[in-house]
Amino acid sequence: MRKWVIVLLVVFLPGLGQATILKKGPVTVEGYIKNETGVYPDFTKWIKIMNIIDIRGQYQPRTWLSFYGHLYKYWDFAYNQEDEYAPAHQAMYTNRETWQGISWVRELYIDFFSDYLDIRAGKQLITWGTADGIRVLDKYVNPLDWREFTLKPWNEIKIPLWMLKLEFQPTLNGTLQFLLIPDFEPDYWPAPGAPFCPGVVKRGVEIGKTKMEKLMKLSREGIAGVPFDYRIISEEGRPGEKWGNSKFGIRWRDVLGNFEYTLNYIYSWETESVERTTDIDASTMDMSKVAQLANIMHKTIPEMFEFFSMNRIAPPGSTFHFGQRYHRINVWGGTFSKTFVGGPLKGLTLRGEFAYVRNDYKAYYDKKENTIKWAKTDCYNYVIGLDKWVVTNWLASFQFIQLIRSKKDINGNPFLHLSGYPMDKVETLLTLKVSTDFFHERLKPDILIVYGDDNDWRISPSFYFEWGDHWTTTFGAHILEGKESGLHGQFNDSKEVYLEVKYSF
Repeated sequence: MRKWVIVLLVVFLPGLGQATILKKGPVTVEGYIKNETGVYPDFTKWIKIMNIIDIRGQYQPRTWLSFYGHLYKYWDFAYNQEDEYAPAHQAMYTNRETWQGISWVRELYIDFFSDYLDIRAGKQLITWGTADGIRVLDKYVNPLDWREFTLKPWNEIKIPLWMLKLEFQPTLNGTLQFLLIPDFEPDYWPAPGAPFCPGVVKRGVEIGKTKMEKLMKLSREGIAGVPFDYRIISEEGRPGEKWGNSKFGIRWRDVLGNFEYTLNYIYSWETESVERTTDIDASTMDMSKVAQLANIMHKTIPEMFEFFSMNRIAPPGSTFHFGQRYHRINVWGGTFSKTFVGGPLKGLTLRGEFAYVRNDYKAYYDKKENTIKWAKTDCYNYVIGLDKWVVTNWLASFQFIQLIRSKKDINGNPFLHLSGYPMDKVETLLTLKVSTDFFHERLKPDILIVYGDDNDWRISPSFYFEWGDHWTTTFGAHILEGKESGLHGQFNDSKEVYLEVKYSF
């Protein structure tokens, strides 16, 4: 870390007093240094002490050509301070290692512009959805970093991917967008011990630990005193790096007067949940021990294999392959927005977003086998929103959200909520966001309220203030209430008061 700080200070400190680090001709470099500190309401324990350095640069030698880079590096010192966070230190202290490697390179792409076709190639973020507090449509393009649940703005917690984006404008107001995404990243889940580690992750880890302990005991003791000598191999199971495993997306966007709409489709991978599999390779098993065990139990070899199958036990000498399996999904959806400019609804904006997901995989708890499994189900998710300016500069935004699955359970075993508890077939959420500004937009207070139909709450007020051209502060809180089985109630013990101090240059 010391090396990083020295390099950044030497290179950028001379320009901190300017509006940007560098703005000369076709070159622009700017960024910010930021501290985000979060504590529990009783001020007895840190939730985060995050120091961030963000650098963005653009080089545009021609009107039709541009190069853009965005570096984002952070260190969260809360994971050096709290003993209970120690197990999560490696995963949470700084930018994690990803399958694609350099995760602190946030964006890196090249743009080509023309009158009818724009091309962007490189590491980038895509925004298809417009909902507050929840993602419905574009969650299937860029995966999410759930480090702080959904408490931060979406563009800050999306995981960028390497992709090719084409924007074609066949009509005056119509745009056709194509996405080719050969890159793959799953959602990132906080490590157990972190404040916002969801219940389903903790429950899966506990079950996996119990299963591993039983397996190791069986390996040591065997049956009737015959040790099994298992080998255990852990595998990632990431989709192979070939063109056939790419994501493909298309979006049509058009504006008809005061009505704007999009039609979207993407052939993607599910990234929110992942199927854990255990494959048994008995090709190198020790047949002498199988025979020994058969003799002890007075059975023939075929009878022994039937015994293994019925009792879900691998033969002696087998290899267990613990892996991850990701599944293909098809997503159809769209958005719309209509602003009324006359009549009794004047000034009201009606908007919506919907997504139909075919063969999405969701976790469920198999009571008989005491394990978490995954099964496919179709999902129908939608948002209806109303936005209205009131009293000149007060904006009120209301949303009605439903997340619907085609199945409630698998053979009586209900699908699991993110909390690790059974999920309703239809989940309903209501949100209200109110924002305004004072002192010529220097002070911007807002509040977001999210209510779930199981009496599950999130209340997030914040106050943003600009002190000048460079300094800003944000003071706020996240109040999470509800039952332990709820989306927000699972974080009852992770209520947060936070302060952000940012210096832009």
